[in-house]
Amino acid sequence: MNEKRSKTNRSARSDRHWVEVRAQALDVLVRSESERLFVDEVLARTPADADRRNRPLLQEMVYGVMRHSNTLDMLVDFYLKHPLAKQRPEVRAAMRIGAYQLVYLTKIPVHAAVYQTLEALKSRPGLERSVVGFVNAILQKLSADVRKKGPEPPDSDDDPTVLPIRYGFCHFHRPVLPLRRMDPVGHFALKQSHPHWLVARWLERFGEEETCELCAVNNSIPRLIARVTSLAPSRDAVLDALREEGVEVEPGALEDSVYLTRRGDPQNSPTLARGWIQIQDETAIAIGSALAPPAAARVVDLCAAPGGKALQLFERVKDGGHLLALDRSAERLVFVQETLARVGTAFTTQVAPEDPRQLDLGEQYSHILVDAPCSNTGVLARRPEARWRIRRNDLDSLSELQLQLLEAAYRHLRPGGRVLYSTCSIESEENEAIVARLCNAHPDLTEVKTKLFLPHRTPGDGGYYSLLLRDAK
Repeated sequence: MNEKRSKTNRSARSDRHWVEVRAQALDVLVRSESERLFVDEVLARTPADADRRNRPLLQEMVYGVMRHSNTLDMLVDFYLKHPLAKQRPEVRAAMRIGAYQLVYLTKIPVHAAVYQTLEALKSRPGLERSVVGFVNAILQKLSADVRKKGPEPPDSDDDPTVLPIRYGFCHFHRPVLPLRRMDPVGHFALKQSHPHWLVARWLERFGEEETCELCAVNNSIPRLIARVTSLAPSRDAVLDALREEGVEVEPGALEDSVYLTRRGDPQNSPTLARGWIQIQDETAIAIGSALAPPAAARVVDLCAAPGGKALQLFERVKDGGHLLALDRSAERLVFVQETLARVGTAFTTQVAPEDPRQLDLGEQYSHILVDAPCSNTGVLARRPEARWRIRRNDLDSLSELQLQLLEAAYRHLRPGGRVLYSTCSIESEENEAIVARLCNAHPDLTEVKTKLFLPHRTPGDGGYYSLLLRDAK
């Protein structure tokens, strides 16, 4: 009897534990939507649970829901009188969390996915019991429509009853997709969980096969990469230190990069805390290295937050030089300042005006970085919700802001100086077209080097940079 009671108690504790994970996921998704924050920003403010088993599943659910929200909404809306977009935020989040587990994950039993999601929803204050019953009914209907999940691919790429999932495919009893041959944009948008307008432009630009590859990369879990900073004795020393901490790590493709697994919790690594490594993708590392100011240069980073590229610049110029780091957000500049202060003191931070045309730094500089705000279409794997926040018309407003930032950089660039323009976008309106407009307006600028990173063609994130040289007078 005691043994039976002990097993019952352990089972109850386990249930409470996993309900808490789903309650955290519910809170993160509701806060992300209501406060217009990226989920990684909300997660960073979410206290780490004493039991770190929470974090992997929490991240899986919140990032997974964000990646696939249009597909999840389509599946759930089939059973609703009023679409999910019109439901209460916590109801919308709970249905997406439940649906994500039922469709995209293979190791969570159906009863656990539904029961623990409902228990998490019950913990929300002021929620009527009828709402929980309503969510339960919808999730049960969706579960009944799932025929099987597993590695078996469909007989045809145009099978409207099959969705690709994390490890294999989810087969439904009913069609859930428009036919590819009849509506390729609608088919790929729902099958690969991307906005219609973005899929349409990528289909025109890349064709069906590459668009499918690009979307699949955007739906994958990106590798965790770090740059070895100047504070570290060597990359080998970093590798040894991380391994001693229990972090699985291997040398990266770049001489100053390392690849980490999420096992061993590298985010809480002492090696990271002492500043030996900076979490940074290899594309960002390559872009941060492209300006290459000499040791005594006076350098400006016009859009410095979160500080990864600013740190790279500062490591180069700290001996006899100076870095001015600007950003429109005073709050984000605090993190930049903390990052730079680990390396030295020859830097200044300054809040930039909202309108780049009002920027006046009082002098000219030899090297300027403009890592401009953009659509984030190159980093949708890391920031999956960006795909739902950006609209086609936003590319026009962003391109005007980007050009204004480059014009501000040009005003402060010495003859013979260099400016590096970069984005984490893969859209031409934000990249090549902006540089062409700037160079047409200023014939004394010459493009020295340019590169477009496409995440489905090369390892790492997507992005772009152009290195421009101003003629010496």
